[in-house]
Amino acid sequence: GAVVECRRGEQQERLASHYLELARKGESTVVVAQTWSEIRKVNDSVRGALKRAGLIGAEEHAISTLEAVDLTDAQKRDARSYEADSVIVFNRDTSGFRKGQRGRLVAMSDNAIVVEAGNKIREIRFAQLERLTVCRERETSLSTGDRLQLKANAKTKNGRALANGELVTVARIESDGRIVLHDGRVLERDYRQFVRGYAVTSYGSQGKTVDYVLFSDSALQAATSRQQWYVTISRGRKGVRIFTADKEQLRENITRSGDRELALDLTTLRQRKRRSLRRSLATGLTRGRQLAATICHRIAALASRMRVNAARREVSVS
Repeated sequence: GAVVECRRGEQQERLASHYLELARKGESTVVVAQTWSEIRKVNDSVRGALKRAGLIGAEEHAISTLEAVDLTDAQKRDARSYEADSVIVFNRDTSGFRKGQRGRLVAMSDNAIVVEAGNKIREIRFAQLERLTVCRERETSLSTGDRLQLKANAKTKNGRALANGELVTVARIESDGRIVLHDGRVLERDYRQFVRGYAVTSYGSQGKTVDYVLFSDSALQAATSRQQWYVTISRGRKGVRIFTADKEQLRENITRSGDRELALDLTTLRQRKRRSLRRSLATGLTRGRQLAATICHRIAALASRMRVNAARREVSVS
């Protein structure tokens, strides 16, 4: 069925198994999840399954990546939002720093933060904080065939666009750290704003049409809305499958979100499955009765012929 109810702790494993099955058939697939915690778990499970099946390269390359911290401009004004190893990346040319340049927070004043980057120290006024992203460094293992989701707009050295949210596939990793993509574009060593791209958010799935969508439901979060639901299922050309640890909780979360129609969809889906089962049973019984009647008719006809033949033999003997 379209909804797969899983036991606690097996949801990512079953989803990864189904992803692997589709990958072996050459079907394009994307997983949609509700939280970044769930996305990381699914990404690890799916990649592990692909690695064991030999669908991505065996050799691992450790790459230091930058993962954006989701901060509002107000939070960027608060020193408590920054960790000792926080990296500031400029999205636009600002105060003498170039787009894409990285820096570190060194101080904070009443109306600005002070950033050091490229042997320069500059104040960035609070009004300009939308021009930068605060990131944390993560070590990510990459192999040939890995899928990534880009997290920043940029251009390659030969002028080709790199779009925030785009899903790309690794063709190879060069010895100097450059990452060559399947379409020939190259991620230079200073472009490290990407994450694994097997699972994405509902927002991140917009504009990405694939053969199949697998939805990983988090029963702990009542975040499944009508918009999220229909954005998700509209991405799959051939189908969608929902993996949940609690089908009833999923339906309740949808009901609480105010989407009675969506909750009804799940109930109707279950009812359709039951009706389909009843129809199958009824069809089987009908066919069984027809077969039994046919057999009885043929036995009766055979018995009749045998009696006629016996009678003829008696007449012939006399």
